[in-house]
Amino acid sequence: MSDTFNDSAGVLFARQPIYDRQLELAGYELLFRPYGGGPIVAADFDGNRATSQVLINAFTASDINEVCDNRPAYVNFTKESLIRDIPFDSRALIIEILEDVTDTPEVIEALTRLRDEGHIMALDDYSLADAGHPLLPFVDIVKLDYPVYTSESLATTIMALKARSPHLQLLAEKIETKEDYRIAMEAGCTLFQGYFLARPEPVYGRVMPVNRLNTLKLLAELNATEISMRDMAETVQHDPFLSVRLLRMANAAFMEQSRPVTSLHGAVMTLGLSRIRSLASLLVLSRFDDKPHALQELAMMLGHFCHNMAHQLPGQTSEMGFTVGLFSCLDSFMDQPLVDILAQIPVHPEIEAALIHRTGPLGLILQTAIDYQRAEWQKVDWTQLARLGLSPESIAGAYQQALARTNQGI
Repeated sequence: MSDTFNDSAGVLFARQPIYDRQLELAGYELLFRPYGGGPIVAADFDGNRATSQVLINAFTASDINEVCDNRPAYVNFTKESLIRDIPFDSRALIIEILEDVTDTPEVIEALTRLRDEGHIMALDDYSLADAGHPLLPFVDIVKLDYPVYTSESLATTIMALKARSPHLQLLAEKIETKEDYRIAMEAGCTLFQGYFLARPEPVYGRVMPVNRLNTLKLLAELNATEISMRDMAETVQHDPFLSVRLLRMANAAFMEQSRPVTSLHGAVMTLGLSRIRSLASLLVLSRFDDKPHALQELAMMLGHFCHNMAHQLPGQTSEMGFTVGLFSCLDSFMDQPLVDILAQIPVHPEIEAALIHRTGPLGLILQTAIDYQRAEWQKVDWTQLARLGLSPESIAGAYQQALARTNQGI
């Protein structure tokens, strides 16, 4: 990977070094940057999308060990990012819990799971005057927001934190001057980050440019109704960027196995056909980087919801259900009517009828999914669903399972 800009490379993210008390490199914080360069527009900033883009670019569009000099990568995580499955090696990633994440039951459950999986976590932008933060029991590192403290209050806060959790590492961030560095070190900090030590530097790389028609065709191939593991591997193999990303994701998800995954067929076997289909579809949708991250999540949730309902019907493959739900959002991704989009790609006639006319069991399932996720339950045709053997309880279960899989990012 080259660190010099060229016509075919863009900014994947920025990295800012973190140093220890001996000024030895201890890690890098990876920071979101727009791929085309330019400033971050606060009004358009989406924290969930920023986290996803940094993770995908760091672990699949670049060599994370090369980028971070074999040191850990610190990455900001929103609440929504925390509750998803994180298919990356815990030894290469330190999870920074953003300051606006609160101790909801959902967050506590996620942090407990991540800690049990071996992830190291840090509290970002700590500005309290004591050790009263409710998430302290889950973290190993506290990133102190240095500018909010005086030298006295910094020392007092560090004493309180160390008294409560002696194992904690204290990282002073936003160190701007030599004097800041001296005060933070004398107060007891063991890690340091800021402009005095090093400014963030961009990391360049290549991200697949979006050819929307080719992307649509790839999405259709990935979601063919009777695709086999061999066919899936061959389909992915024809897309070099997708191939590399899925191989890296398979290895990142199973770092503890004795041998690395070196083939696409091995990746399919390791992750399973269903998970490969979901991950590949998510990676393809992520190419539409001008669209909000929430749209990707909606498409995947509808895909899983329709998949779960179709799985309960005789004669309806769950894969067709996933495709119907996923493709129902293509008009928003492509800024074209669905009828025009489907004229450009091969889809099963039943899928097309469901998407365009809402006919057949798949059409009923899709409309149910759309109404249900909007909480417009009065619009749901419960009578027709009952004739198909779908009860309110089974639909509620299918919806909860879909939310869980979407939150896990698979």
